[in-house]
Amino acid sequence: MNAKAYLGDIIGGSIMLRESRVIAKLLKSHPDDQQWLQAIVDENILQKPSVHSAKRMASTVRKRIEPLGEAFWADLEVAQDELANQLLLFAVMKQSPVVADFMLTTVADARRMYREALRLDDWHEFIDSRFRVIEGLEKYSTASIQKIGSNIFKILADAGFLESGRSKKLKNIYLQPELTDWCNQFDCTHILNAMEGAR
Repeated sequence: MNAKAYLGDIIGGSIMLRESRVIAKLLKSHPDDQQWLQAIVDENILQKPSVHSAKRMASTVRKRIEPLGEAFWADLEVAQDELANQLLLFAVMKQSPVVADFMLTTVADARRMYREALRLDDWHEFIDSRFRVIEGLEKYSTASIQKIGSNIFKILADAGFLESGRSKKLKNIYLQPELTDWCNQFDCTHILNAMEGAR
């Protein structure tokens, strides 16, 4: 796997629950390019302070949830926050395999060793080990690699696996049955295994 496919658009941000629900609703109307820009830029449906940040965030969310289809968007719109965050974690993991890989290895190992928290060094050690096997990863700057790690910690916190992105303290989490259904529907047992091992 090359670096672009491995990382996906993880650098684009965290789970973004509120924004993802808004984009899910917009996608249900099947907007063309002009309608998309009108909603994101002219109407500023994401309520962002700049056009650039609105377009960037909308693009990131769209890449994650659009391939999952209308039934997923509908579930995301109405789900309770806990389930919605888990659904968005699933979407992130599907679009950015680095997250599943990190959870399946580093986070699961921390659980097995009964550690209370992750460390920043855990990310550095993990990504250093991937430079040998992920083609093109060496082209990313140190700042980009740092940002990706920071986003992954935030994502895990948003989904309930960590107390916060800052403390990185591990939390126990109950995986919702609907999440299992979606993993099975898309034949993503590796994602479910990663979540199970990290909780």
